[in-house]
Amino acid sequence: MTIGYPRRPARRALGALVAVVLASTALQACSASASSGGSSDSANAALTLMTWGSASYANAQFDIYKKDFPSDAQHQSLAVQVGGANDTDVVSKLRLALTSHKNIPDIVELNYNEVAEFAAQGELADIQPYVASYLPGLTPASKTLMQYDGHYVAVPYEVEERLWYYRKDMFAAAGIDASQIRTQADFIAAGKKLQAKYPHSYLWNLAASPQQYILLEAAAGDNAQVFDKSTGAFNATSSGLSQVFTDFKQLRESGVVDPNFDDFTPDWQAALANGTLASVPILSWFTSFLPKYAPKLAGDWAVAPWPGIGHVGGGEPGGSVFVIPAGAPHKAAAAKFLADTYMTEKGSLDVDAESGEIPNVTAALSSPSVVNAPYFGPSLIQAYQQVGGGYSAFAYDPAALSEMTILNNALDEYLAGPDASPSAQLSHAQSQLTAQIGNPYTK
Repeated sequence: MTIGYPRRPARRALGALVAVVLASTALQACSASASSGGSSDSANAALTLMTWGSASYANAQFDIYKKDFPSDAQHQSLAVQVGGANDTDVVSKLRLALTSHKNIPDIVELNYNEVAEFAAQGELADIQPYVASYLPGLTPASKTLMQYDGHYVAVPYEVEERLWYYRKDMFAAAGIDASQIRTQADFIAAGKKLQAKYPHSYLWNLAASPQQYILLEAAAGDNAQVFDKSTGAFNATSSGLSQVFTDFKQLRESGVVDPNFDDFTPDWQAALANGTLASVPILSWFTSFLPKYAPKLAGDWAVAPWPGIGHVGGGEPGGSVFVIPAGAPHKAAAAKFLADTYMTEKGSLDVDAESGEIPNVTAALSSPSVVNAPYFGPSLIQAYQQVGGGYSAFAYDPAALSEMTILNNALDEYLAGPDASPSAQLSHAQSQLTAQIGNPYTK
C-alpha cells in the first residue's frame, strides 16, 4: 500500500479506560430518523463533514468517491469543517450543535470511545437501512466497530489494533525473535539483548506524562474494568489497572525504554529514523506515520502482534469512525458516500492507496498492495489479521472522556513518585470518578 496524507490521531485523546457492559438504552429516535428520508436527502446534496486537524484527507477521499462512483456522487458536494486540533474539540462542537439544533453536520468523525455518549442519548442515526447490502462484505472487526447496543451507528475509517512495530534488521543482529516475545519479562529481556548490541537504543519511549492512548493500549483487557454497571460503582482499584500501572513503572526502571521524549515530538521522529527507537508497541494507525518519519528504512521495519505488556485480552481500543447525527439534513446521501467509499472493495483499496489505512472489506485484504505492503512487507497484514481474528471492541460508557482524564492523571502521579504500589493514586482516582461522574448511564 502506498502512503499518502496520514490522519493524525488526537494527542492525549485517543481512548478511555473503561471496560463496561454496554448500555441497553433503546435507540428508537435513531431508527426513526434513519428511515425518515425526505426532500433534504435528494441527490443534490451539499454534504458537510466535521473532522479534526485537517480537511485534506476528507477532500481527497470525496474525490475517490466521485471517481469510483460517479453516478452516486453526481450533483453532490462536500464541505469539510475542521472542528479543532483534536477529536475532543470535535466532541465539544458536536455537543453545541446538538444542543442548539443548529448547524448539525451530515457526517462527524469521532473516535470509537466517543460514540457511546451520543448513541446512548439517541443522537445518532441508525444507518442499517442505508448500508445493509454492504455489510456481508465487511470484516467481522469492522462490523463490531459499527455497532452500539446492537444498532449500526458508525462506519469505521480505521479499525485499530495493538501491534508491535520493530526494526527487524536490528533485532536480527541482536538475536531477538519478535514472535517469541509474549510477556513483559520477555520484553525487558529483549531490551537488554538489544542494548548489548546497540547500547544507545531502546524498545520504546515512555515520557514523564505519556500519551493517553498508551495507557489504553496496555489496559484494554477484561481485568481493567473501571465502571461496573451491575453494581453501579467504579472499580479503579482493580487488579487489572494496578498491574498496568506497575508494569509501566517497571519498564521505566528497567532501562529498556527511553523516558526523555514523548510521541509526536521532533526527538521521537528522529529516534525512529536513527535507530534510537528500535521498536514501538502502539496502535495500527502508526502504519501511516512511520514511513513519513523514516522513509529510508523501508524493508527494515516489520510488524508483530502486541508484545504482552499489560493485559492483552478482552478488547481492542476501537478506532476512528464516521457517524451520522439523527438530525442531519442529508442522512441517505451521507450514508451512500460513506458506504461506497469505505465499505466496498474498490473504494477501500483506493482509500488505502491514498492514506495507508488497512481496508475494512474482506475481499480487499487479498489485494497484492495489502498482502505485501511496500514499506512493511507481508508482516503488516499478517500481524493485523492475527490480532483481529478474535476481535472484540473495548466497551465504552458515555463518560469515557472524563474517566480517561482522571485515570491518566493518576498514572502521571504514580510514575513521578516513589511509591512501589499505585494503590494510593488509584484510590484517589476512584474517589474522583465517584464524586465527579457518578453513574455514567444516568446523566
